[in-house]
Amino acid sequence: MRNVVLTSGGIDSAVCLALSCFRDGPAETTALGIAYGQRHINELTHARALAQRCGCTWLVSHLDPSPWKRLPLMTGTTASDRPVYAMRGGGVSDAFLPGRNVAFLGIAHMVAGVTGADRVWIGATRDDAAGFPDCRPTFVQAWEEAASLALGRPLALEAPLLELDKRGVVQLARAMALDLEATWSCYRPQDTPRGAVPCGRCDACILRRDALRDGA
Repeated sequence: MRNVVLTSGGIDSAVCLALSCFRDGPAETTALGIAYGQRHINELTHARALAQRCGCTWLVSHLDPSPWKRLPLMTGTTASDRPVYAMRGGGVSDAFLPGRNVAFLGIAHMVAGVTGADRVWIGATRDDAAGFPDCRPTFVQAWEEAASLALGRPLALEAPLLELDKRGVVQLARAMALDLEATWSCYRPQDTPRGAVPCGRCDACILRRDALRDGA
């Protein structure tokens, strides 16, 4: 079975990439990064390094971010210092970019069509589903059906982390002996003389810190 794994450089996609490589081997896996105007290239740097560690093919595709340019995630004005419970049950996140996963999966669909892949992987979690409508089981099912029709053959959408919260994903990553220091999770990285560092205040940073602390 051939796979295309959406790879952002974060813990969730790192676990998906490792699962794909474990199941079918690195030679059957393409790690796909998307450049969409992120505020720092650090995300894709980590994603590429994860692909190299796994020994699989790395591919980056560029997506025009202009429709999103005024939204909080792209301007660096996403909410900060929110408690974890608010992120997990406070409605749609202000970091939501409408259509992002549709666009990302559309690119993954093209790569699958070219490479003959049978499955596309996405690292959506239960926590993501709370704040992002395009990370919910109903969306996953609908996309799989539409993609298979569009491709003219079955194309599965693997979302193996949808039943897990971030803490559960960290526990799984540690059980797989993944190097979590090699991953990156931050919406608003800060530039320093030593390079980019996580802001420590955005939703991604807070959820990561909470998961690392309690996922031991």
